[in-house]
Amino acid sequence: MKMDAELAAFLCSPVMIIIGTRSGDNQPEIGRAVGVMVDADTGIVDLVVSAWQWPGTIANLRDGGPVAVTFARPSDYVSYQVKGQARIRPADAHDLMCAGRYMAAIVEVLSGLGLDRRLAAPWISAAEAVVVRLHADAVYVQTPGAKAGQPVGAPQ
Repeated sequence: MKMDAELAAFLCSPVMIIIGTRSGDNQPEIGRAVGVMVDADTGIVDLVVSAWQWPGTIANLRDGGPVAVTFARPSDYVSYQVKGQARIRPADAHDLMCAGRYMAAIVEVLSGLGLDRRLAAPWISAAEAVVVRLHADAVYVQTPGAKAGQPVGAPQ
């Protein structure tokens, strides 16, 4: 699915990135990404994830499982959820540079909102990084309010 430039830019900004998956027996699992790259023309979203920190999430996606990824801006909770199918690929040097930029930016944003940097450290890791490649099927508004749950682009 094609994404507009504004949405792609939002997804790539320093937002919280929470990955929701399920196991084969439908047990929920979450993880966090520490970097994102979006191809707006194809709707492919690459997420850098620590396999060391989020092994359950990675295990759930090894065989192309469904995924829902929520992107939430911590300053005002503007949020979107992208749903689709995902595959895992090894992270390369470009992916690790993206993760480094994201980790520095999100820590700066959170500390600017008053969060002690040490509190963010436990979930900001690129150890044993892999890339979750998400083929977006749908995008939903998740910002609290009247539009929450509506597909992006739905009539007002």
